[in-house]
Amino acid sequence: MRALKILTFSIIFFHASAQEVSLVKLCTHCTCSEIPDVDGTHLVLNILCSELDKVDDLADLDKIEWPDNSNGLKISATFEGLGLTTLGKLPPNSQVETLRFSNNAITTYWPNPFSDVPNLKTLSFSQNDLAELTSDLFTNVKSLEDLDLSYNKMTRISPLDFKNVQRIKKLNLQSNSLRKFPVEALQSMNVLEDLDLSKNGIIDVLLRRSVTDGLKGVKRLNLSGNRIRSIVKDSFPNENNIELLDLSNNVIEVIEEEAFLTCTSLRELNLAQNNITFPFALPPTLQIAILRINTLYHWPKFPAGITYIDLSYNRLSALYDETSIDFHSLEVLNIGGNQIKEFDLQKKLPRLFSLDISYNIIAEVPKCISSQNFPTLEELRLDGNPIDSIYFKNIISLKNLYMNDMNKLSIVEDKAFSNVIGRPGDEIVYEKTCFSLYLSNCASLREIQEGAFDGTALCMLDISKNNLTHLSRTLLEWRSLTEGANLQFNPWHCSCDMQWVLKDLLPQMYKTNSLLLSEFRCGSPRAYEGLRLVHWYNWTEQAMCTDAYGSDNYQIEPSTIKSSQISSLTLILAGCIIAALIVATALSVYLIRNRRRHKVRQAALKRKRQSALDVREANGHEQFSALNKA
Repeated sequence: MRALKILTFSIIFFHASAQEVSLVKLCTHCTCSEIPDVDGTHLVLNILCSELDKVDDLADLDKIEWPDNSNGLKISATFEGLGLTTLGKLPPNSQVETLRFSNNAITTYWPNPFSDVPNLKTLSFSQNDLAELTSDLFTNVKSLEDLDLSYNKMTRISPLDFKNVQRIKKLNLQSNSLRKFPVEALQSMNVLEDLDLSKNGIIDVLLRRSVTDGLKGVKRLNLSGNRIRSIVKDSFPNENNIELLDLSNNVIEVIEEEAFLTCTSLRELNLAQNNITFPFALPPTLQIAILRINTLYHWPKFPAGITYIDLSYNRLSALYDETSIDFHSLEVLNIGGNQIKEFDLQKKLPRLFSLDISYNIIAEVPKCISSQNFPTLEELRLDGNPIDSIYFKNIISLKNLYMNDMNKLSIVEDKAFSNVIGRPGDEIVYEKTCFSLYLSNCASLREIQEGAFDGTALCMLDISKNNLTHLSRTLLEWRSLTEGANLQFNPWHCSCDMQWVLKDLLPQMYKTNSLLLSEFRCGSPRAYEGLRLVHWYNWTEQAMCTDAYGSDNYQIEPSTIKSSQISSLTLILAGCIIAALIVATALSVYLIRNRRRHKVRQAALKRKRQSALDVREANGHEQFSALNKA
């Protein structure tokens, strides 16, 4: 009996020892450090186990050993890319607040895997293979606030899956395969504020018909990237608190007139990339409206307090009716990519700081662009319009001016930008304020006249990807370009007229932004074609002023010298050609005559040989006859 007890004790001790040896000490294999939390209010013990760490025997997480935490710090642990397929039950630890199992292959889990980490607040299963949930996954995690189940393979959600989590504030179900979402599943989430259902296969939004109050506290609802076709009166419940609603990248064709009027707290609405054609009413609380890439022919009924409007890439052909609305709070207006011919606003937009009217069919710089109508304007975009002549009639103060992709523009004429002045920033460093000009990718632009920037100052000049060959030294005050100049991808003619670039501009560009010199190359003459101008950086010689490739402006009458050199070379070359022709003719005559003489001599010699042969044959015949007679 005693022996049996000893054997039993030995077996138990051996099993305990084997179990103790098999425990994985996380800080031995993973990275452990004390870092500030997201809010920066306190330190957390951060544990990071990734695919770069060689962690053995981690298939079952119940075999891990939490690190010593003598300071009592909150623990944040990440088990990322370890190839986990089953989630085991974690050992007890009341200090664990964050767990992330992203980028694994988890399909199943043990019952109640988090029951011994009762203070868990953040849990992520992003990028796994979960196909369904059960209620025992979240047992005894009543403190959970942030749950991320994105990028899994779930096709359905049961109303009972989340019954044990009641303090969830943020729920992420992005990129699954849900065609429907039962609002009843949110019944227990009394404080839910952020719900992300984007990139699923949801077809209908009929949230008003739900008998629960699961959406009552939701402030941010993301339904983008689904298959929603229409928004009707029953789409959103009465007295909801939705502030941010994202319905972008769906297939919405119809929106009923009063569909959004139940969203009495709505501040931001995103309906980009749909098929919306007819306008609709918007709630008076709306401040941000994003409706780009649709098929709208008319302006929706925006509230007076709107601050941000994006109607780019629709089918608008005219501006809004100024008599029916006054955008006194509007700060950003983007109507680029439409079919607007005339931009002529009469009423002031006192708070507008960004205006985008690019890629329309506006043929000239709008005359209404002035500091009187746009007193706070900082950014103006005129790209892609068929403007063939630039002239700002009225004074306008800007920080950034974009005029790229103007295919009809060939010459920037005198005084073109004289009425454009810089807008002072928060700190005025220079006495004279400046603005940045982006005039790039204009295939026909071949000349910028010297007076184009008279009366103004530039911080940055981008004239890349044009057809410019010459750059004047007096075009502007080059030293004022505090942010550099982009002159790349132009066929510059590297003659003596461009020598000043190497001496003055190139060193400044090298110090300001050397990356803008990588494609700053010569287009002509042929000897310099394709050569980077930075090749001559710090040269003391006049690299472009040589006799071989261009006239020297520092010599007396360079054109006369060059003409005389060309005339002498031409005469010498002509004399050589004539002499060669005479020699060739004489040689040909000599060869022809010599060939004829050779033929005559050959014929005479042949006749002489034939006569001798005939004589020998006759003598032989006579000897043969005499022999016969004898």
